[in-house]
Amino acid sequence: MPILYKVLIANVAIVVTGAFFGTWVTIEVAHRTHEAHRILLALGFVLVGIVVSVLANFLALRAAFQPLNNLQRAAAAVQAGDLTARATPGIFADPHIARLAETFNATLDELARDRAELRALASQVVRAQEDERKRIARELHDDTAQVLFAQLLRLTALKGAANAEVSRTAADLEAMTVEALEGVRRLALELRPPALDDLGLLAALGDLAQRFRDQLGISVDYEARGLRGRLPAEVELVLYRVAQEALTNVAKHAHAGRVWIDLDRGADDVTIAIADDGVGFDPETAAAGDGRGLGLGLFGMAERVAVVGGTLNIWRRIGGGTEIFAFIPLDATAAAPRATR
Repeated sequence: MPILYKVLIANVAIVVTGAFFGTWVTIEVAHRTHEAHRILLALGFVLVGIVVSVLANFLALRAAFQPLNNLQRAAAAVQAGDLTARATPGIFADPHIARLAETFNATLDELARDRAELRALASQVVRAQEDERKRIARELHDDTAQVLFAQLLRLTALKGAANAEVSRTAADLEAMTVEALEGVRRLALELRPPALDDLGLLAALGDLAQRFRDQLGISVDYEARGLRGRLPAEVELVLYRVAQEALTNVAKHAHAGRVWIDLDRGADDVTIAIADDGVGFDPETAAAGDGRGLGLGLFGMAERVAVVGGTLNIWRRIGGGTEIFAFIPLDATAAAPRATR
């Protein structure tokens, strides 16, 4: 029944009941009351009638509009980020409101399915990207690096040639080959660090911090707190890539003198924070695209973290610089420490 008819019926019931009951009470009491008190009695009846009418209307309207309140609370919860909230029509729901609540819930269900499909697709893209990184790193290590190393041995032998010009050329080529070999190994290491697979996230982040200290010549403080042991491989990879991308952005854009990496492992979640004392940037402008390539990297970090059910936040630090903070919840199975391989 629509709200209009519910309210109308409630008011008609109040009026009819008040009319019959009030008339009966008035007749009965009027015969037994002195004439001087009848005015006060009438005023008392009016006051009681008003109070009862207002109270009855309030109860009727509250019951009738309760489905709207439920719908409003569900919409507010969704706006706040809780996509599991659903509207409950209630037993006194107006048919139109009930259909609105059903449409609202169906839209949220469809959105949840789309988000799940998008997350599954993003997970497949990330896995494909990592598989391709691993393949390229293996080819660089097994093929390109081996060829360069063989070439280096030949050039080393040529340095001992009797011809001075040949010896000098071989020495120059040897230096160039050594540089190229180091570049190939460094690239293979950045594509897929062996420490991440063999020793785990803690060791891999320590190695990453050391490499950036050597390359950038700045202070990189790394601290790992909380529980030890291995995390799920996908979570370790996401946290490593977040730290790697953050340090890459520091190297390209921050002009920082110091960087802090903080990893905190709890029983139910793991967090990582990368902060610097550089020039900083506006995350909203960078996300929209500022021409420096920051937006794509930040989007990639956020997508990687979202794939494992986490959240990524970026803000300016007080006093200058930027902080990137990733939070990833762990379920009971994933949170169980594994033996280090």
